[in-house]
This record gives sequence, structure tokens and C-alpha cells, in this order.
Amino acid sequence: MTAEIIALIGLALVFTVSALRNVHMGALALVAAFVVGIGIVGESLDDVLGGFPVDALVILLGITYLFGIARETGTIDWLVDRSLVLIGDRVALLPWGLWAIASAVACLGTSHAAFAVVPIAMSLAHSHRINSTMMGIAMSSAIVGGALAPTSIVGITVQTVASQANLTYNAGLMFALSIGINALVVLVAFFLFGGRELIARSRGEGKDAPTGGASLGNRTAGGVLSATKTAAPVATQKLTALQVVVIVSIFVLIGGFFALTQLGVDINLGVVALTIAVVIALIDPKIGRKAIARVDWGTILLLGGIITYVGVLTRLGAIDQLGEMARSVSSPLLAAFVICVVAALVSAFASTIGIIGALIPLAVPLLVVGGGLEMTGFIYALAISASLVDCAPFGTTGATIVASTVEEDRPRVYRNLTIWGLAMVIIGPVVTLATMVVPFLWL
Repeated sequence: MTAEIIALIGLALVFTVSALRNVHMGALALVAAFVVGIGIVGESLDDVLGGFPVDALVILLGITYLFGIARETGTIDWLVDRSLVLIGDRVALLPWGLWAIASAVACLGTSHAAFAVVPIAMSLAHSHRINSTMMGIAMSSAIVGGALAPTSIVGITVQTVASQANLTYNAGLMFALSIGINALVVLVAFFLFGGRELIARSRGEGKDAPTGGASLGNRTAGGVLSATKTAAPVATQKLTALQVVVIVSIFVLIGGFFALTQLGVDINLGVVALTIAVVIALIDPKIGRKAIARVDWGTILLLGGIITYVGVLTRLGAIDQLGEMARSVSSPLLAAFVICVVAALVSAFASTIGIIGALIPLAVPLLVVGGGLEMTGFIYALAISASLVDCAPFGTTGATIVASTVEEDRPRVYRNLTIWGLAMVIIGPVVTLATMVVPFLWL
């Protein structure tokens, strides 16, 4: 048995053992990376740890810490009510309104900027009894939909790789297809996870009613409801100085990060968020200490362990072998399907940019004259298939959504996003190939 096969079996065992023995998947995957990488592949410890996704984890740390401060100061509560005033009196508009906002932000240089919208959206979902899974899928679809804009890093990457391979590519069409497919995903999720009930429910009926007649405005800075008296809605209360600082910091996070990327400054969104959070913690150390407890360290370990193991697979050449197997299939359409499935499966655990960059060159023989899929939308299908799975909690996007979900909902959201994301491994390629490739085979 080859080392590549052993490593792939190891990945399957990580999932199986974690499910059967209830062992933390991230810790198990990290240990498996050491065993396979050092014991079987013969890599050094530095090589194995070199695959640890520090950038992604800093994003999670910075975002969850900053918005942990926002929750502890009561700023999220104020934004929850204010957002409802701006969006309207129908709870059903919230997932769509926030999807549109996050999609627009994701177009601005890097889709990671839209992570700043995620904690607000998940807080709104909890406060107004909107299914957290529905909101999570809406946020994921916004992030990956906007990511393929010609102004975003992923979109630029796809265009660059296609250009280097001398393939016809239309960046505007790529973006339109991405937004369209993701809007369809949100529509399906909307009706699968309670959309009909939201349409029928008014804003006033949508809120969780605290006992004793307390309103949302009766939250303390730590988010605890008081039932001893009735207060004005949060949106009408005067903001404290610290809450103003937190709100300004959110705009600084999004606007500042976009400005820095436009200036060509190589900086991680998590670094910006963490810097802002630390400055606020210096202003109020007590709030800063409380917010540390809101950082989801378990999700950070999960993401780090899985991506580190996938890094071992990539360096071992197992991913390349899967791509070569796809190219050896006699039917070009079947080969295209296999490549899209491989792209989706690996992207669920690793870098979407990395897998797209690796598999587009492998697909070139299918696209050249005589290859069987010339003049089709295979590149668009491949890129979208690789991004639709990002809601799975094994990648940065899905992990951020889970980490931003209120604690009592996290296990359910984690389970649902895992099922949804893995289903997209097959559904995504089927839908994209059926709409972007098959209609052109007989032209």
C-alpha cells in the first residue's frame, strides 16, 4: 500500500474515530498529521507545522475577540434592534438583507472582510428566532458569492490562472454566475429552514420575549436579561462612549482593511481586528478579559488540525494523483465531474484559492481543441463548485460562522453545516455542470 493511500485512509479514520469516540476532530487530525507526516512520509516536524494555517486562525481569533467585546459592551444588542428598524418590519427580510450586505463587502478586495458581518447576522438570528443554520448558509453564500468578483482576491486568482493557461474567461460573467448560484442556494435554505414561517411573522412577534415583560433593552453589558423593569428599546437608548468606540471600530475594520489591500499592503484581517480589540481592551480591561471567554478556541483547533493534515496530503502528492485519475477517465464530461468533486471535497478542508489554482491547469487537456469540452463554462463550474462547500465548518468561512453562533446553537449549526457542506460536494458539481457545461456540448 502506497503512502498516498495510507494518508487518505488516515483522513477517513480521523472523521470516523471522531464521530464514534467523540474525540475532538481538530486534535485528532493534528496528531494524525504528525504520525503520517513524520512517521510515514518522513517529513520534519517543521515541515508538518509549516502547514498549520496561522493566517486563518488569526482571522478567527481577531474577529471573535473583537465581536466578543461588542457583545460584552451591549453594542450587538443595539445593532440588533437598529438593523430591524433599517430593514423593515418583516423578519423574513433579515437573511436576505444581510446576505446582500455581506456579498457587497466580500467584493471589496478580499471576501474575508465580510467576516465582520457574520457575528451581527448570527446575533440577529438568535434574537429573532431565525434558524441559525439558515443565516449561516446565507452568510457563507454571501462570502463565497462575492469572493468571485473581479475585484476580489479569489476572482483575480481564477482570472490569472485561466489567462496563464490561455483559456477564454469573462470575469463579469464569472461574478454574475457566482451571485446567481449562491442566491439560489440561499433561496433553497430559506424555505428548508423555516422561511415560510418567517414570511408570516411580524417583527414584533419575531423577538424572544423575556420573562417579566423585559424588553431587549433590558440587557446588561454582559448580555444578561433583567426582568425587574421595562426599558426603552435598545435602538432608542443613548449609546455609551465605549459602545460608540466599538461601532466605529467595526467600520474601521471593514473600511481600513479594504483601503490597506487597495494600497497593496499585505495584511491579515485578523491582525486588524485583533489590534482594534486590544486597543479597546486597554480602554476597558474588564471588558477585554470577559471577551476572551467568547473566543471559540475549539473551532480554532478544529480548523488548524484539519488544514495541517490536508497540507501533508498535498505535499505527499495525493491531491495531484486524484487530479490525474480524473484526467484518465475516457469521458470528458465524467472527468469534469470528477475534477469538480475533487475540487469541492478538498476545498471543504483547505484553501479554495489553492485548489482552484492546482486543478485548473489539470483541466486544460479537457478544454483545448479536441478535448471534448471546448467553448464551455467548465472553468466557471469548477470555481463555483470549489467555493459552494465553504460553509462546512472545516474551513475558515464555516468555522467563523460556527464560532459566531451563540453557544447553545453551536452543536446544531456545526452538524447542519457539515451535512450541507458535504452535500454540496456532489450537488454543486451536478448543478454547475448541468447549467454551464452540458448545454454547450452539442453547439
